Amino acid sequence: MGIKDIADKAGVSVATVSRVLNETKHVSANLREKVLKAIEKDGYVANHMARSMVLKKNFTAGLIIPHVSEMYHQIIFSSVEELLEKANYKIIVCRVKDQPNHEKIYIDMLMQNRTDGIILMHETTNPEIYSRLRKSNIPVVLCSLDIPELSFPQICIDDTQAAFDGTSYLISLGHRKIGFICGEGYSARDKRLEGYQQALDKSGISFDPNLVVGGHYTIESGRTAMLELYEQCPDLTAVFVVSDEMSIGVMSAIRQCGLRIPEDISVLGFDGLDIDPYLTPTLSSVQQPIREIGRQSAEILLKMINGEDIVRKKFIITHSIVERDSCRRI
Repeated sequence: MGIKDIADKAGVSVATVSRVLNETKHVSANLREKVLKAIEKDGYVANHMARSMVLKKNFTAGLIIPHVSEMYHQIIFSSVEELLEKANYKIIVCRVKDQPNHEKIYIDMLMQNRTDGIILMHETTNPEIYSRLRKSNIPVVLCSLDIPELSFPQICIDDTQAAFDGTSYLISLGHRKIGFICGEGYSARDKRLEGYQQALDKSGISFDPNLVVGGHYTIESGRTAMLELYEQCPDLTAVFVVSDEMSIGVMSAIRQCGLRIPEDISVLGFDGLDIDPYLTPTLSSVQQPIREIGRQSAEILLKMINGEDIVRKKFIITHSIVERDSCRRI
């Protein structure tokens, strides 16, 4: 029995049946009762399984995330989960580790389970993965990723502009020796490094490669990167860190060197995580609207699952700079 059969038996429109099963729009109590009686009469129960059978959906969505930046991805997950659960979807979370074929294993699993859609946050260097996703015809949304060569809808900030604005902010405070701790392994690294260099160039400050050190979006990698940076350039007065989590390690390393924040070195983070109650001084940061990125990703995925054509392929979410106590004018 399909959705049209239920509509005929209940004497209502197909749209009304869909609304009752999906619980997407208000339906009068009378019409709702007719639909449920028609389903129950043929041995169906108005539950998750019935909706799946009638609408030919499994009401599951995959969320593929990298095995880094625990805090950032937890916020994304919470935002995505909140919106999808309202539409009766369950989320299968796949955390890709740095292992051969790990992302392929997850993609195959989601396809075999006929997942209705995928939110992808993991950026892979394996072109076969993107090719498999394109051929699958499963709705895919790129969340917090900007990969121009892919045709999937992409929800992200402008990483180049965000890094430009963050660096310009430090320059406006009088800093000219500005370290840059960037995240390795993702294309956002190059975009943010480009923004850093553009801001220096605009202010007539020569780019010094010794002021750039890589990290891996963890607290410990931030600490290690800062120790390396300070050894290379002990006269720096500020450091721009492209992850708030790494910034925690950076601040620890600065103190380990016997220096004060911001009196000796100003620290600017990136993400805008809610970690200030645990930091002294509080962290200035380039803030991403993380929950909004997750919310819009889930919203667009649901539209694609329901057959809507998403003409616009890139959705740029506006960033901002939050000024707190870790930066000072010199």
